[in-house]
Amino acid sequence: PCNFECVLNFGVVQVDPKSGEDESDPFEEEYPLEELEIATSDFMAKVSVPDFRSSWEMVGNANEVLEKFALQFKKQEDAVAAVIDFLGMQPCDGTGHIKPGEGGKKPHMLHLSGVFVGGTNVLARAQVAAQGDASGVLLKIAVRSDDPDVSRMVADCIR
Repeated sequence: PCNFECVLNFGVVQVDPKSGEDESDPFEEEYPLEELEIATSDFMAKVSVPDFRSSWEMVGNANEVLEKFALQFKKQEDAVAAVIDFLGMQPCDGTGHIKPGEGGKKPHMLHLSGVFVGGTNVLARAQVAAQGDASGVLLKIAVRSDDPDVSRMVADCIR
């Protein structure tokens, strides 16, 4: 992600409410705004696919990017929500949530789809598994698209 400092610059002119005439010389004013963060996920539209598995096979693995990450989350459910947020993609096939009572017991497979700026369809499969010693969560992710650069950028969204 990139952060930008934001400042609103404007000119102030005092105006006579009756005549509408300027009463003084204009002067410049500055007002600081909140910092703006722009991430790769801001360029992704959450778009569902009707059948994730067939879409996954149709894209093929020519531009697939595979990565592994150790995430600093105590709960598997929190890691799943964070991965969805990091990538800015739409969970498919009801994989966006872990079933009650299953958190941490077995790896969870997350299917995600979206359209990157320029119309590039992107699919991701993410396995989220709690590490046995409760030290965090392990993420294995595969990202596929028709553009190898887009696949790499999306995989690099994990932080």
